[in-house]
This record gives sequence, structure tokens and C-alpha cells, in this order.
Amino acid sequence: MKLFDRVYAYTWGKAFRDSSNCYIIADEELLVIDPGRFKSYTNLRGLMRNDGLKDVNYVFNTHLHRDHCESNILFAEGGALLGFDPREMAVSQYQFNLDIRLGKVFVIGNTEIEILRTPGHSPGSLTFYIPEYSAAITGDLIFENGVPGRFDIYGGDKKELAKSIEKLRVLEVEYILPGHGRIMQGREGIDAMLETTAEVLLL
Repeated sequence: MKLFDRVYAYTWGKAFRDSSNCYIIADEELLVIDPGRFKSYTNLRGLMRNDGLKDVNYVFNTHLHRDHCESNILFAEGGALLGFDPREMAVSQYQFNLDIRLGKVFVIGNTEIEILRTPGHSPGSLTFYIPEYSAAITGDLIFENGVPGRFDIYGGDKKELAKSIEKLRVLEVEYILPGHGRIMQGREGIDAMLETTAEVLLL
């Protein structure tokens, strides 16, 4: 589904609830963020073809839990270069090649993507922010209705998660594109939600 000019969103319902949402930026080259599990790969590829998206140049991950990264393997076999925070290797069951060390900004075509370190759900979790649309691709940082990502798993940290949500507040985002569930829209509502979630995490 085309979300903005050059930005596509593929969010899954009950059939693929154990596979992450996938987001694509297509601007001269094509970047896939969180391609999900093997089980959703065929459907993802079909939807991409319907939207005219073919050759994938890059695959980036918000983090390396299986539901977000398993299909990295299939895209890498097709020549895509992988990018993620190397701290994620401590919690990953896969030994991916780190082809691109991500800095603070990545530019694809004319689209600038700011890369924020947002740990808490995992030690190397990232948020990809597209200033042009005030849109943040957040992985498992936060979900609909302010539900925070899990921090009671290996590599999780409640205090770090609260700090990461505060980082998101500074951006004054208009759209949150989460790893699972529905996309959230509306700056005022999102800011109030993030404030409440951060406060609860600090209790």
C-alpha cells in the first residue's frame, strides 16, 4: 500500500500476526525496512509487484528478532545489502553479514532518513525517521494505544525503553509506523500517548 509519495506500508492482519509490518522507501533505489518472516515473504513480494516494486537494494532492520528479520536471508540472496545496529547480534539467532554500518542519516535518492538509537526492547533497536513526512518507523518501541514494546526479554531494559520513547517525543511525529498493528496518525494524540507511556515506564 502506498502510504506517501515514495513510501509504502505492508501491515499484516491475523494471518501473519507473528510477522512484522514491512515498510519500503522507493526513490531511485529501493530500501526495505523489516521484511518479516519467511511465511509472509511470498505475500510481501506479491504486494510489492502489484505496487511496481522489484529490485531491492537495501534491507535495514529496526532490530533482529526473528519476526522482523528472518526474510533478510532471501533478500540478501537477491543482492540486497543489509544494515542494522551491530549490538543486535547479541540477541539474534541469525549470523547476518553487516554490509552497511548505519550512521545518523541515510539518503536514498532525494529521501533523507534519520536513524535514531532507541534501545529498550532490544539493545540495538533503531527508529527510522523520515522528516519529509514526520513519520517514524519504530519497530517494537511502541504500539497502538501506547502499549510499549516488551522489555522483560533477553536484552530488554525498561529504563532504556522510557528514554527511547522520550527521544520520539522530541521529533513531534505525525505518523508512527509500528512493527505490528495499525499505523498511528495525529501529532497531538501521539504526543499525549508517548508522554503517558513514558511516565508509566518510569514508575
